[in-house]
Amino acid sequence: MEPTFFYAMQVDEENRLKSVIWVDAKSRVDYAHFGDVVTFDTTYLTNTYSTPFAPFVGVNHHGQSVLFGCALIADETIPSFIWVLETWVFAMFNHHPKAIITDQDRAMKAAIALVFSKTRHRFCLWHIAQKIPIKVGHLCRDGGSFITRWNDCIYSCMTVAEFEEKWEAMVRDYNLGDNDWVKLLFEGRQHWVPMYLKDTFFAGMSTSQRSESINTFFYGYFNKKTTLQEFIQKYQLALQSRYEKEAEEDFMSFNKEPILKTTNPFEKQLSIVYTRGIFKIFQVEVIGLASCVINNIQHYGKIVIYSVKDLGEKDEYKVIWNKK
Repeated sequence: MEPTFFYAMQVDEENRLKSVIWVDAKSRVDYAHFGDVVTFDTTYLTNTYSTPFAPFVGVNHHGQSVLFGCALIADETIPSFIWVLETWVFAMFNHHPKAIITDQDRAMKAAIALVFSKTRHRFCLWHIAQKIPIKVGHLCRDGGSFITRWNDCIYSCMTVAEFEEKWEAMVRDYNLGDNDWVKLLFEGRQHWVPMYLKDTFFAGMSTSQRSESINTFFYGYFNKKTTLQEFIQKYQLALQSRYEKEAEEDFMSFNKEPILKTTNPFEKQLSIVYTRGIFKIFQVEVIGLASCVINNIQHYGKIVIYSVKDLGEKDEYKVIWNKK
């Protein structure tokens, strides 16, 4: 019925179905527009056949989650992940994403390194935080001081040196030097600590919660007891509902003018250019300009250095602008 619908199946030595992947026509078109950043998650649903459901998810021009295809995977091994990733990118006309977000699964990491060697791989920070009560649970019962130190270390650091200094102090103060999980986290810090990832565009996604928002959406349509035949039918219904929500946002963006909250010309200009969802994100930044104060300006040829501070905050930041 749909000429550009793509699907592929993997079978075992006895010709029994192992894995299957499918990408509908709209997902292929959406990927061409919004495929810079992809999240890939297998933690959502394992059905009656013990087959993990794995959606490829991105974000569209409204800030909505958008599907780039799905797979039912036989097992979470390196060969299975390689087959899924290679088949999926083939369906996307061999256009590799610039960044991909997953959990810390070692098999998935190895497969991504082989298939997407030039793609920036980021671990889901939410999945890592979820493991804290399991890996260092005894520290979570101290009134919250460890979580405060953790958050300060992960989210507040502006330089690599500052992060490593705070991490070392946290490990020392809480006697975590022999904790294997903490050691592995530090060894793989380039994959998950925000400080190390600022040079890559992630479309506002720092975790795989984009995948989980898709998963929550699907919960109303199928569950672990759903048969494969019912799964495909209900999947189509769920997809149609999401497309209708996107169309609704398209209509609102084209036909309803946003309410401006300042007289800043930036806000007026971008209210015409951006979709409604993206403009709301930009508008928050425009309003935030009112609390920014420039304390000092230094000129070094074409380099200008601004000392900027947020009212009510103690930290001061240096903003460097190269005029050329």
